[in-house]
Parts: sequence; C-alpha cells; structure tokens
Amino acid sequence: MPDKLSAIRPAVVIPLYKPELSASERLSIERSVDVLASRSLFIVGPDRLREALDALRRPFGPRLQLKTFPDRYFAGIKGYNALMRSLDFYRSFADHSHVLIAQTDALVISDQLDPWCARDWSYIGAPWFVGGSQPRRPLEFFGVGNGGFSLRRLTDFLRVLETPRRIPNFIKSRAGGSAGFPNLVRRIKHERILAYNIEPFFPSSNEDFFWGVLVPAACPFFRVPRPEDAVAFAFEAEPRHLYAMNGNVLPFGCHAWEKFDPAFWEEQLPFLGHSARGHLSLGRGGAMTSRRPYQVRHPPRCNCVDNDRRARTRRG
Repeated sequence: MPDKLSAIRPAVVIPLYKPELSASERLSIERSVDVLASRSLFIVGPDRLREALDALRRPFGPRLQLKTFPDRYFAGIKGYNALMRSLDFYRSFADHSHVLIAQTDALVISDQLDPWCARDWSYIGAPWFVGGSQPRRPLEFFGVGNGGFSLRRLTDFLRVLETPRRIPNFIKSRAGGSAGFPNLVRRIKHERILAYNIEPFFPSSNEDFFWGVLVPAACPFFRVPRPEDAVAFAFEAEPRHLYAMNGNVLPFGCHAWEKFDPAFWEEQLPFLGHSARGHLSLGRGGAMTSRRPYQVRHPPRCNCVDNDRRARTRRG
C-alpha cells in the first residue's frame, strides 16, 4: 500500500444498503461518478444484494465497481458503525492511499480530491457544532467531523486498528460528573470496558465520533484538523454560516443537503431544485426508472481554500 503522500491513489466509496433509490440519492451517485470519473469508484453493500447492486452499477459502466461485505454490517446504524471500524474493510482497499466516503445524502461539488489527499490529515469531515443537528446559539464548533462525506488516510486507519489499543470515551464517562456510584459505574464502562479498538469492546459511539474525537485523543499520530480548517472540505449543518466563513466559496462537498437549509444549496447549485425530487427504482433488467426526469449540470468549479495551520486535537 502506498505510504507516501506523493503516491496519491484514493478510492471513492458509496455505501448502499438497498437497491431502490430516491432521485436525490441517484443524483448523489451520478455526481460522485461524473465529477470524480478518473478515480477508482466503488459501491459497497451487503452480500445478499450483490446481484441487485450490480444491476444498479451496470449503467455507469466500468467506472463504478462493486464490493460486498457480510449482511450484518448493513442491518442498521450499529452494523454500519462496525463496518467503518472494521480492519477487513480498510484492508480491502489496501492498494489505495485514501478512502473518500460519499454517502447518498452527500454531494461532490467539485474535484478537490487530490489536494485534500495531499494534506497531512488522517481524517476529515464536515465540522460539527455544539448541539449537533440542532446547533446551539451562538454557534460554536465542537469538532471534526461528519463521516457521511469524509476522507480517510489508510495508513493511519490501519495503524490504529492493527495494534491493540485502549481508546476510552471520556466524553461519555464524564457526562454525569465524577461523584457517586452511578458515575463510577459509567466511568468503568466507558473507560475500562467499552474502551478498545476491537469488537465487541469498541467505544459506544458513532464511527465518525470514534475517528474524529476519540482516536486523536488516544493516538497522537492520528491527525484531525481544526473545524476552521475543515470548513473548506465540507458543509453540513449551518451551510450559510460556513459559506461566509469560507469567503463565499463552496467546499469540496456537502452532507445532508436536503436536511440542512436545502434552499441554500438550490441557490448555489443550479442542477438541484425540483430535479432532485421524486423516486427511482430498479425496473426490468436493472434499468433505472423515475417519476420525474431531471438533468445534471456542472456547477462552477470551486477553489480549495488552502490553510496550512497544524491541527489541534480535542481531548475528552
């Protein structure tokens, strides 16, 4: 596997757990395939849907490949978290330098993949605000970052997973304070039991919180940027605020654009609007059918805002 940033060969991974797509999900895949056409692109899904997902992939031709994994990884959020912390998953892309996760509620806006791969980050996603999906006012950053559109450097991910490590969840263990028996039980649970990098003892958290917050606190080599530096990579919540922070320049991509201020994205990206509404599914022979036709146009190319300040990891 390449271990130098000069040997950049990213894989673009689109996780799917069903063969039926909404129009916006279909649009997301088309954007990933179209904008990042020169890269290795993969649909990743459950073994039981191999034939259906292959039919979905086929119209895109050889640009879009398919990898499947055991069904348990696609049975819900818990299974997906396990997949994104699985050594087998990252080893399956061992001939690549990075993995870009592009879920079907994300959009690639412009091709900034190589410049972001060349930067010295282990993991990067859209910055989080205090309050999560309902950011608290006044707005304050919490950390980095959302996994739905995220870039992962494989050497660092494998380094975390291949060696037994204690990775405590100090955020949860200290949530109720330190006094009293219930807090002692909580601390034991999250600092001594669910506090390792192996199933079933992974911390009780979503996988992006694990990689973005807990791993950097336990592994000094694992570098995550400050939220201010991640703004140019992707937006999620509060896109208008992030757009202003980024000098009125759009980022590499975005996550959950239909959930967080879709009017902003329809203003900025003309190919959206009503074109991303409706429903698509597999018709006979694997053809895609839609209740509403739509066209895909390219937005203006965006420049990657380069900031070379070093990261400060948040510790629990």
